Amino acid sequence: MIPFIAGIFVASSGAVMDLAMDIAASMHEVKENHPAITRRDLVLSGLTVGRHAVGTMTTTLLLAYSGGYTGMLLTFLARGVPFENVLNMVYVSSELVHTFVGSFGLVLVAPLTAIAGGLILSGSPKSIPVPMVINLGLEEIS
Repeated sequence: MIPFIAGIFVASSGAVMDLAMDIAASMHEVKENHPAITRRDLVLSGLTVGRHAVGTMTTTLLLAYSGGYTGMLLTFLARGVPFENVLNMVYVSSELVHTFVGSFGLVLVAPLTAIAGGLILSGSPKSIPVPMVINLGLEEIS
């Protein structure tokens, strides 16, 4: 049971991190272009971006998880197995649980990131960490 739950969290963590970075990066860009923006407006901007991105990320999770068992699902349906029996199969139902839990994580991370980003980015300029730039020596070779 524990490996199954851990697998759910690991599998959906990439989508959750991707969504959080999309929201945080867009909020940072808004703050850089409009330094006088209020904390409330910055959070609302993050919530708007999150609302637009959650739908596509949830669809991406659904398609990624369902891609693995679609062939098996079609095989059972072609053999005449009732659809409700197919949904009750352990493999199919576990993929549905993966999708629901991942979607729940996405729906939770969007407002939390917007609120945290609003608190961090609208603070005093001294409290905003400066990103460290690392030169990896990957300049264009001509």
